[in-house]
Parts: sequence; structure tokens; C-alpha cells
Amino acid sequence: EDVEDDNGMINSTTYVAQLYYKISRIDWDYECEQQQIKGIHHGPAIAQPIDIDGSQHSKSFVSDYLWSLVDTAW
Repeated sequence: EDVEDDNGMINSTTYVAQLYYKISRIDWDYECEQQQIKGIHHGPAIAQPIDIDGSQHSKSFVSDYLWSLVDTAW
């Protein structure tokens, strides 16, 4: 659902969140523990759960892993 201001413009935070979803196809679990990175990636063939302990992996590893899920065929 779009959140619009009084002028009919989409809130920039909402726009960015929707753009990230369209690119990554990840539904984030915002209620997980702070160090956990959780969600569901909706790939072309199957939905895949994501559950990474951020304290056990480098930010670079996590970033590379998440980018590897993004379909390069646009």
C-alpha cells in the first residue's frame, strides 16, 4: 500500500523500501533479534528463508550472499 502525502506524492521512505523489495524480492523480518538477519527471498522458482547470524559473519559476506540471491535477468 502506498503512503502518500497531501500532494499525492509517495513518501520517500516508502518509495525506497518498495524499490529495494522490487530489486531484492526479500520480505524482511524486522522483529528478529538485533544480530539476526532474517526474512524470505522470493526467487523466480521458490521462496527461500534467510536466517543469518550477523555476529558470525562479516558484513562483506552477508552483503555478497544477499546480492547473490538477486536475479540478474531483468
